[in-house]
Amino acid sequence: MEKPLIYIDPRKAYELDQEIAKSKKVKDRNLALQKPTILIDSQKAYDLDQQLALQKLYYRPEGLYQNIKGLWDACKKAGYNFLFNDVKKWLDSQAIYQIFRPLPRYVPYASYSKITKLNSVHQCDLIEILCNEDVDTDLLDNSPIFYYVLLVIDCATRYKDFIFLTSKSSEEVAEAFKSIYDNPDNPLNWPRLLQCDEGREFMGSVTLIMDEHNVNIRRIKARFRHTSMAMVDRYAESFELRVFKNQYAIEFLLPTGERCRECERFARRIVDNINDTTTRLIGMSPNDTTKLERVYSKPSIKYNRPIGVDEPRLSKGTTIRFLLAPGEWENDPFERHRITDPIWSPSLHKIRRIVVGKNPPMPVLYYLDESGPRCPFVREQLMHIKEEPILPPRWVLGDNRMHIRRSL
Repeated sequence: MEKPLIYIDPRKAYELDQEIAKSKKVKDRNLALQKPTILIDSQKAYDLDQQLALQKLYYRPEGLYQNIKGLWDACKKAGYNFLFNDVKKWLDSQAIYQIFRPLPRYVPYASYSKITKLNSVHQCDLIEILCNEDVDTDLLDNSPIFYYVLLVIDCATRYKDFIFLTSKSSEEVAEAFKSIYDNPDNPLNWPRLLQCDEGREFMGSVTLIMDEHNVNIRRIKARFRHTSMAMVDRYAESFELRVFKNQYAIEFLLPTGERCRECERFARRIVDNINDTTTRLIGMSPNDTTKLERVYSKPSIKYNRPIGVDEPRLSKGTTIRFLLAPGEWENDPFERHRITDPIWSPSLHKIRRIVVGKNPPMPVLYYLDESGPRCPFVREQLMHIKEEPILPPRWVLGDNRMHIRRSL
């Protein structure tokens, strides 16, 4: 019996294959639409793994490294081969690392060489000194009698004067200012600006008498005294040192155990000698500079970087952290810096105003927004925050939770 012959039309077979392939594609497409496709970027996955690993190493209790190398060495010890620059970039963005970054090695301060006219700006201070009531060296009474000395210095000419006081009352201090400024033989007159500390002796009657003569008072906080009251502080050091050296010279000739407490006898001669001595920055004595209309002095600070117009500066609205003064963040009344205090401000601020000193050139001064301090800052005292700081992860609360006793 013969086998039946099957004839296949090639054209119809080709069309059938096309239809089968087309239906298979539609079926695969529908299947693909039903199952979501996840595309994973290998670089982003690596960055995420890196961030999680760095978080685990840095925020553990024994972590919180103070420098980049410490964290990088911990990564290598844990078996990670992260690049140093990647570790640095991650650590620089952490908020906890930012506020404990090291202090800048060099901070340029503004100089007083821009003040050129006599009686434009005065600095004053009240110092406590051990004296006797009379001029004679009375050593029988060992009870200390404290006198006070009001020191005044002109910032342009460096001319200095003083008045002895018996108390720190604002009434007596106001009378002392009046006796200095109303003396026709004294080159010092009522200034346009008076810089002093926040002591009570410079309030009350002192404020009233300064208002009568249109004198603005700028009260300097203790934490900024080293920059804003440098001249009168140096004057006070010289005054006390030379006065006490004279007292020690007298004590060498006195019986053992007896002390000299007089200073009024030679204080005036000491200050007159200081006013006759040539100053280093002006090249003239204060007595000679009081005869000039304008006094030009060299800057008191040598700058190791471009300043003024040539200085690269930040723009307004830049987000920054500012360098904290000792005891500023914790409001320590003794202005002490503790090892636990942050170095840079935990709060973020914006730059509100920029002042560029041109003649003579000065470092660019930055003023912050209303929530920040009112004093100006130089570039080294500001930390530029380019991106949003990264806060510690939430799991830190679970690992380092502190049990706080609730008050009844």
